[in-house]
Amino acid sequence: MGVAYKLECDSCRYESNMFVGIGFAYCSLESIASFVEDAELKQRMLTFMKDSSTQYNAYDAVYVCPQCGGLQNELYIEMSSDSAQYKHTYNCKRCGTAMHEIQIEHNGPVDVVGCPDCRDGKLTATFYMDWD
Repeated sequence: MGVAYKLECDSCRYESNMFVGIGFAYCSLESIASFVEDAELKQRMLTFMKDSSTQYNAYDAVYVCPQCGGLQNELYIEMSSDSAQYKHTYNCKRCGTAMHEIQIEHNGPVDVVGCPDCRDGKLTATFYMDWD
């Protein structure tokens, strides 16, 4: 089950909804591949699906850019088989820098990142629903 948070800045009007965790669509690589839009990632997934030794870990995650502070809500996926390993990475849509996954705690400050808009404010995460 996943959790949805509303991120809000204490200095400006920035707000964003972020979804973290897993849902029913994450029960198989085939299911995940059905909604993945990135052609390269989809091809990697199809290759791993052909190997019966494949194991994977997938969930929705929040990523932050260490350069510009941009936030993205993206699929985390890591796959391994007897012959290969793959972990998908993301680059910031604002500046192109490699992003890092961050953890969000229930109803509290997001200490690892400042506001991506004003860069001065602090973000607070407020739980608002569970999702499947």
